[in-house]
Amino acid sequence: NTSKRLNYCSGDKYKTIDDGVKQHALEYRWPNLTTTEAVSKEDQVFWENQYNKHGICCSELFNQAAYLDLAMYLKDKFDLLTILGKHGITPGTAYHTSRDIQNAVKLETQGVPNVSCFNDRFRGISEL
Repeated sequence: NTSKRLNYCSGDKYKTIDDGVKQHALEYRWPNLTTTEAVSKEDQVFWENQYNKHGICCSELFNQAAYLDLAMYLKDKFDLLTILGKHGITPGTAYHTSRDIQNAVKLETQGVPNVSCFNDRFRGISEL
């Protein structure tokens, strides 16, 4: 039971967030792990990329602010590191398939996640 991936739809692009309270809330729940907090809040590249890739696809239901609020709500409701740890899946441990991860998330959330692996050997990047 899978659904269409919601990636790179057409619509209004990300607008920079000037509200410091909103920036802090996003940084706390959805941080850019590749830079400092100050740089992340200033350039907002991570949030911009995530919104432009996924958020625009649901813009008929959620504007940018509502999409980001929903992302933070879901992060608070479903802590993925805790969910995965409960099922023996922790960073840096044994090999796990995308199916292992999908099953753990499904058991805890009753939702079916679209989980896939990406391996860019040229750049040396592997991610889920």
